[in-house]
Amino acid sequence: MAQVNWQNNPVGAVFAREGGEMPEGTFRLTNGGYEVYTLVTADKGFQPASLYYGPDDSDKVKVDAMAPDGKVPTSMNCFVVKTPDGYIMFDTGLPTAKGGKTLERLAALNIKPSEIKAIYLTHGHFDHIGGLLDESGNAEFANATVYVPAAELTFIKETMGNTGVQIETAYKNRLVTFEPGEVLGDNVMPIAAKGHTPGHTVYQIGSLLFVGDIMHGPALQLIDPDICANFDANRTQSIETRKRILSYAVANSLTVLGAHIPINGILF
Repeated sequence: MAQVNWQNNPVGAVFAREGGEMPEGTFRLTNGGYEVYTLVTADKGFQPASLYYGPDDSDKVKVDAMAPDGKVPTSMNCFVVKTPDGYIMFDTGLPTAKGGKTLERLAALNIKPSEIKAIYLTHGHFDHIGGLLDESGNAEFANATVYVPAAELTFIKETMGNTGVQIETAYKNRLVTFEPGEVLGDNVMPIAAKGHTPGHTVYQIGSLLFVGDIMHGPALQLIDPDICANFDANRTQSIETRKRILSYAVANSLTVLGAHIPINGILF
């Protein structure tokens, strides 16, 4: 297809909108036989640089030097992949009632929630799992099997209160736990990536790598991966994970997509 309306990602990746204009808040990529859609699920373009200052402002000087205007570009994304067997998702964004635009973006792409056959959760923070439920606490994706790392389901139940209970109830026997290293449906391979949360997991399918929240501010963290956002539960683990996963992606020539990578979700 013709490639039009190129957009340059602030971290250096280039994303082509293929086959004409895409609906607002959506981007399309073809890779290795897969069609990938980035859904920008909330209107959030920047974070304050202070979110990266570290314990006792230990990183303040270097962060301020890299972000002199006090702002760090970010986004809030989830992803849909069209496989030979149907649509799958990686995370779900926020629910509509909390400002999430996942359903709006899907509708703009003529994809019904009922057409999503599997959802792979990177971790249990609300901006990644909240979209699983409608306003009544019922399953938003009526036919989807939801894959969640076993350690992360424990984290969700311990920290998300009623939301965790609602998700378990709504998806019942369609909620599947696993351990990193297992090969899941759709030939999706989960890779342990703890640090941001205890069970944070990234997923590889073909030459695509969906990395969730290993990185929140690439304009800072690609330059210095030792910088952490204050959302990371375990800084030491987060830094190790960030370096390991990025090195793995480069060594294997993978296309990396992240939940908070600005504009289109592609890191490189």
